[in-house]
Amino acid sequence: MPSHHRRPLTPATGFPLSGTPAGAGLKHRLLATGAGLALAAGLVLPAGAQTDTSPDETVATRQHPEYDPTGIRMGGFILYPSVTLDEVFDSNIYATQGHDTSDLITVLQPKLELKSNWNVHQLNLHASGDIDWYAQHSRENYANYDIGADGRLEVYHDAWIAGGTDYSLWHLPRTSPNNIVGQADPTEYNQASANVVGHKEFGNLFVELGDSYNRYDFANAKTFDGRTIMWERQNHDENEVSVRTGYTIQGLYELYVKGAYNTRNYDSASDMSGFNRNSNGYTVLVGGKYNLTGITSVDLLAGYRSQDYDDPRLGTFSAPTGGAKITWNVTPLTTVTGEITRDIDETIVVGAAGYFATKETVAADHELLRNLILHLQLSHESDDFQNIGRTDDVYGIGLGGKYMLNQMTAINVRYNYQVRSSNGTGIGYADHNILVGLTFHM
Repeated sequence: MPSHHRRPLTPATGFPLSGTPAGAGLKHRLLATGAGLALAAGLVLPAGAQTDTSPDETVATRQHPEYDPTGIRMGGFILYPSVTLDEVFDSNIYATQGHDTSDLITVLQPKLELKSNWNVHQLNLHASGDIDWYAQHSRENYANYDIGADGRLEVYHDAWIAGGTDYSLWHLPRTSPNNIVGQADPTEYNQASANVVGHKEFGNLFVELGDSYNRYDFANAKTFDGRTIMWERQNHDENEVSVRTGYTIQGLYELYVKGAYNTRNYDSASDMSGFNRNSNGYTVLVGGKYNLTGITSVDLLAGYRSQDYDDPRLGTFSAPTGGAKITWNVTPLTTVTGEITRDIDETIVVGAAGYFATKETVAADHELLRNLILHLQLSHESDDFQNIGRTDDVYGIGLGGKYMLNQMTAINVRYNYQVRSSNGTGIGYADHNILVGLTFHM
């Protein structure tokens, strides 16, 4: 689950998607800078050292036994408790254009993870909280939580069933295109989700059947002048069934085709603007994953996406979809990733059936010291709203570091800058975030 308490560098996917005019060349300059940093990183160590890594083990994901938490053994499980305390400066807490309001935010994030340590099968439980206190604007205070479980049942050596369930309380970011200008408090909603996947292999061939379900329940809100905003009209269910089949050679490549069918059913016959947003749609994809030279991996997919709305004013929303991700271990100490995705997201914007969100991200992680990891990320998202001619562009840059003091303590420092430009009126914003935090874990 995406983080909802601060503005993400690249807006989160799904219904509650987050996202001052920027120059037309900013996108190209940001991505070009990322490419230049990637090339520069390749000069840090000799090329011959690259053979010590693989695409499955990156700077951000590899283990650091002398600094990683050991957890608490409890029979066949290991418990990982942690708590993070952050202090955040936000230059534009309402994400408005020309009327920036800044504040200091204290963020407390407790977390418990219970993971099985079995030879066969898996069972994991988790619970986490996200409590934010604003120093001067207490109406922005909120407390999120998330509890859930996931697991995997090994039916046979070439067949398994995996699934999970989750229940959460979230608050919609002020940067979301679904945010309502003039709303006094953050939008609160509950999300219940469940998913299951069955996998069977036939030699190098495989077949997967999947089903996922999400339920969203919103709480009504008030404007600054006391009027009620009927968010409950956005309560709805989303369900998707899918089948994926392909050919794989373990550790080298995978080729597959995937088809999916989804339904989105709203409790109310009309939303806050009088539109019926019930819909059904499909996705057809062809994809592949390839491990190049042991240090670089490529994940590509392309296809077609369509969503048909019951309301004739919204019509049918169709277009090509796809994505790509490249992971490059430049050296054992530097990893560069590039990713592009494109998909349809839900919206409450009046007259829009939805919007195609096209996201591009370049990120670099560098292990400056064994216990000091630096991070840089550049991003761009284009949100194309169907039927109304509105297009938003969100640009972001983020940099930070994680300093691991020991197996129980880490210091986090981060700076994010995000700017949205739009051909709509009063929708743009610019926002600076500075974070300093301390994590305790066992």
